[in-house]
Amino acid sequence: MTYNEKKRGISLKTMFPEKFRLSAAVVASVLLIACSDSSDRTGSVEPPVEPPEPELTYQTDIVWTEYGIPHVTADDWGSLGYGVGYAYARDNYCTVMREYVRAEGESARYLGDEGDLNRDFVYKLFNDDERIQRLFDSLPKTIQDNFTGYAAGVNRHFNETGADNLAEGDEGCRGEEWVREIDHMDVTRLLHKTILIGSADPLSSFSTAVTPPEETMASARSAATPAELEAMFAGYDAAELRSAMGLPEGWEIGSNAYAVGADASQTGSGILFGNPHFPWQGPLRFYVFRVSLGDEYNVMGAALGGVPLPLIGFNENVAWSHTVSTGSRFTFYELTLNPDNPMQYDYDGEMRDITAQTVSTEQVAADGSVETVEYTFYLSHFGPIIDLGAVSPLLSGWPNAAGTILTYRDANLENLRGMEQWQKMGQSRDLGEFKAALADLGIPWVNTIAADRNGDAFYGDISVVPNVSVAQYSNCVRGFLQEQLTGLGNLTLDGSDSACEWGNDPGTPEGIFGYDSLPKLETREYGANANDSYWLANPRNLLTGFSPIIGREEVEQSIRTRHTFNMAEDRLAGNDAYGDALFNIDNIRQLSYQATNHAAELVLGDVVSLCTATDDWAPYSANPAEVMQACDVLSEWDGTHQLESVGGHVFYEFWQRVRSEPTLWSVPFDLTMPVTTPAQLSLDAANAEIVRQRLGEAVDRLVDAGIPMDRPWGEVQFVDKNGERIGIHGGSGSMMFSVITSSLVDGEGYSNITHGNSYMQAVTWDDSQCPDAYGMLTYSQSTDPASDYYADATKLYAEGGWIDMPFCEADRDAQEISRETIEE
Repeated sequence: MTYNEKKRGISLKTMFPEKFRLSAAVVASVLLIACSDSSDRTGSVEPPVEPPEPELTYQTDIVWTEYGIPHVTADDWGSLGYGVGYAYARDNYCTVMREYVRAEGESARYLGDEGDLNRDFVYKLFNDDERIQRLFDSLPKTIQDNFTGYAAGVNRHFNETGADNLAEGDEGCRGEEWVREIDHMDVTRLLHKTILIGSADPLSSFSTAVTPPEETMASARSAATPAELEAMFAGYDAAELRSAMGLPEGWEIGSNAYAVGADASQTGSGILFGNPHFPWQGPLRFYVFRVSLGDEYNVMGAALGGVPLPLIGFNENVAWSHTVSTGSRFTFYELTLNPDNPMQYDYDGEMRDITAQTVSTEQVAADGSVETVEYTFYLSHFGPIIDLGAVSPLLSGWPNAAGTILTYRDANLENLRGMEQWQKMGQSRDLGEFKAALADLGIPWVNTIAADRNGDAFYGDISVVPNVSVAQYSNCVRGFLQEQLTGLGNLTLDGSDSACEWGNDPGTPEGIFGYDSLPKLETREYGANANDSYWLANPRNLLTGFSPIIGREEVEQSIRTRHTFNMAEDRLAGNDAYGDALFNIDNIRQLSYQATNHAAELVLGDVVSLCTATDDWAPYSANPAEVMQACDVLSEWDGTHQLESVGGHVFYEFWQRVRSEPTLWSVPFDLTMPVTTPAQLSLDAANAEIVRQRLGEAVDRLVDAGIPMDRPWGEVQFVDKNGERIGIHGGSGSMMFSVITSSLVDGEGYSNITHGNSYMQAVTWDDSQCPDAYGMLTYSQSTDPASDYYADATKLYAEGGWIDMPFCEADRDAQEISRETIEE
């Protein structure tokens, strides 16, 4: 039996083409004709009855413009989803099909080395049929229709193409047994999985590492004393925990964004610049499209794979973007076990049972056979029990060294409210309506930055965050284990006290902060974010007084955040190279493409001075002659990561090694000057030695990799598309605003680009109804190497270009490449 038969069974759809699906009335008329006597009693023959035309379920017009952008127009939400699903699948069917397999918890069975059994178990638990159908049923009818239509559109491409003609390449799936038709359940599962990538997903390996005790061994392990716990915790690696709880390799996500109001705009209209830093491969790639449903909905922008509506975009009057926020999406709870029954825990002086739920999936065994495997989850009323023993022995076992166990509660579990929220955001006519849409509190793990035609601008961390008040943060973290985990960034509360349960805000879903309790900046100047907390959204309007679970206040900011605000402040004053003060649609785009290295702006002069003053590099490097050459290269470097710039790779390798040194700066962080401090490279004797050592190590690494010191950046950092090397400007987010994350490959350079600048947009308005908008999709629309849209936008990005986004019909038609009407 094929995978499709196994998952879906045989249906009428496999017997009749979709476009010939008959309505109930048509079926009835055909049956009546077939069953009636064809002659009357006199023998005369009645003329045949013409059956009515089949009723269409979906009808959509699609116009493709330059760089493969589809413009989908329909009269109903189902047809709108149908067009988007079809267009997306033409470019990225295999990429999204892999994610449908993962969302159903079957990656270990079908995806080989890409499979993850731990995550499979978690999605068998949280994406089971009953839950997903319930979530789908809770959605508004328009969204339900949109999901169902999207699935039909994806299926249209699959059936037109056939499994043996699907895409090849690194993300291809030609002839794979796991390709199949999908339905609304698959669309919903994938959305739910995407919502959980900041909570249940990264905790999967901890929730599948739990081994419950034998009841007879309940007292086999005595709790450690506070002194013993402290000694054990001395070797605890917080970075290892954060890494273990992170996304899969290559799935780093972040973003920059500006919302500019009338007072900071040369024209008086708002300006929005969005610059997400998302993966260049896999399901978190963006896809650019426009959707139009008459006067009801008209939005252009981009969405992650498998999402039927734009998540970032603009309409006639409003534009918005998102940046990954610092807010937590879950909390740990420490449970005190019943000494007589380790399957119970104390809650308000009474014992509650820990329940068990077993799930099963399949995997490929070592001999190649397919085997069914099971895992039993153990659940408190908060959520799954977890075991952090992979990070520290202190945290392993049932009970752990403290004589307790840990569990967690997930704020985003069963949260699909964001889909209706994004729909309403796209329908907003001004920033007031846009903010009203945000109040639905469905956005799972990102900040929102927006501007409108009227010159209003907005920043807010209006996302799903556990409602843990400042008082609870202070009073519900009790005991050594909770204090240590919380201090390391993993809020852990006392699970035995109902006073430590998450709070509830009026008119807000249970357990999360409401709109009025979350940080936001409403301004006519500007707001910005580069993944640090809400605290610094504008240097003159610091946001304070919120729960630490949302973000940290009065703390040192990242170099990228400082660069974000440094450039904005220079632009406001006209202190850069872009002419008159304030922002316009052109200079805001140039800020990113200049690819300036802000870390180099802060320390390069001192590094070069120290470098050229050092006569003997032999104590610091196995390649002293190359270090001297590197000094010369750095002294001539222009401080950017433009394609023709020479020296960026030398500084990058140096910065990666030196940036975390505790003695790096001579001027410490000053919370009254968060954009300009810390500053001034410390060059006392001890720190000078450190700088020399790190520079020597950097040069040695480049020599070992076979990369010359004087190679231009565009020859060092590049992407390979169908055998053609395309140089890519930008660099590490640890140094600068324009982010490209790549790893050094021996003999090549930084050729393994994993994430960074992805869907970029700059939007403003003038006197016309058409937004003045520009966009860029750095990795291009399609993952299919045979597509015309596999590398075209990447080449445009490399050249410093932008796509003129044709929002209005006349502009669309001027860029038209092809058009098609699809129906069934």
